[in-house]
Amino acid sequence: MMLVVTLALVPDRSEEVLARLRAEVAPWLRRLPGFVTSRWLLGTDHDRCTVLLELADPDVVPVLVAALDPGTHDTARSWWCERIEEVTDLGLALRPSIML
Repeated sequence: MMLVVTLALVPDRSEEVLARLRAEVAPWLRRLPGFVTSRWLLGTDHDRCTVLLELADPDVVPVLVAALDPGTHDTARSWWCERIEEVTDLGLALRPSIML
């Protein structure tokens, strides 16, 4: 299963947020049961981080939702989860081994 997790960042605190995501959130995700891989993408304005998360076990999604609490915006925090969405990989990306 593939999820897109959208995190909102306070831009003027983005370095602090990125350090925390690297030190705490990413390792926590890697320890989740059924974790396969993740890819972290930072918006050019440093106000959004999109995480593409692949999980082998859909039973972990409620744990993820409970921990990240999507849709809740706490102005005292430097980041929050805006949304978690299940998506389907259409497999349309070219693979280097078959590129012409």
